[in-house]
Amino acid sequence: MQVALLGPEGTYTQQAADRYFSAFDADYTPVFYSTITEIFDSDVETAIIAFENSLGGGVEGMIDLLRERDATITGEQILEIEHCLLSRERDLEAIERVRSHPQALTQCSSLVREHGWETVEAASTARAASEVGPNEAALASALAGEVHGLNVLEEGVQDTNSNATRFLILNGPTDGVNDKTSLILDPSEDRSGLLHSILGCFSGHGINLSYVQSRPTKRELGDYYFYLEAETDRKSEAFGKARQCLETYATVDVLGSYPSAGRP
Repeated sequence: MQVALLGPEGTYTQQAADRYFSAFDADYTPVFYSTITEIFDSDVETAIIAFENSLGGGVEGMIDLLRERDATITGEQILEIEHCLLSRERDLEAIERVRSHPQALTQCSSLVREHGWETVEAASTARAASEVGPNEAALASALAGEVHGLNVLEEGVQDTNSNATRFLILNGPTDGVNDKTSLILDPSEDRSGLLHSILGCFSGHGINLSYVQSRPTKRELGDYYFYLEAETDRKSEAFGKARQCLETYATVDVLGSYPSAGRP
C-alpha cells in the first residue's frame, strides 16, 4: 500500500505513519511530497497529514484543503514531538544559524533566543536537516538526524514537554469502534444567534464537540463555514437526529467517522 506524506525521509509525519500502520500490521510504502497541496493533488489514494499541534494550533490551510478536495478521514494518530538540535558541527559554539519548519522554530524559540541564532525557515523539519550547512543546525527528529548523518548536539530542546501533533489519515485502513466524526457546515444564512442554534443541534442530542473552527468561505468578507469534530459515530441515532437539525441551518458535509486516538 502506498501512502502519501510530507517529505523528505525522516519527518514527524513519517514517524506517525510508521506508528499508525504498524497497528494494522500493514506494510506501506511512503511516497514523499514537498508540499501538502501536492499530497492532495497526487494519485496516491491514502495519505497522512499533520492537522494540529498542541502548541502551535491548527496547520494553516489544512481545513480548506479538506473541504475543497472532498477528503475522507478514516483515522487519526497523535505523536509526541521531541525536537533535537542536529548539526554537522560537533560543538554548540560553532552554530550561527538554525533551520527548521516555522512551527518548530516557534516551539524552540527559547533556545534560539538564548544563543541569538539567525533562523532560516524550511518546508519541513526533515528538509531542514537535509539542508544543513557549515555553522548551521536543524531542529528536527532524531530519525532525521540518522537519515542525514548529523550529530545530535542536544535532545528535547522544545520550550515545553507537552508538545504533541495530531495527524489525520485519509482513505486508510480502519477498524474498531468509530467514536469521532468530522464534518463541515456551510450556513445558508447569516443571522443573529445562528452559531448558537447550530451548537444546540449537538447539545440537544447529547453530543460533545471536541473541535470547532470557523473559516472564510472566500465568497465575500464576513462569510464563514465551520469545521467540527463530534464525539460520536455518523451512524449513531443521536448523530442522525442532530444532522436533521443541522440541515435546517446549513449544508452538511460529513468527512468521515473514525476511532479517536485519545491523548498521548
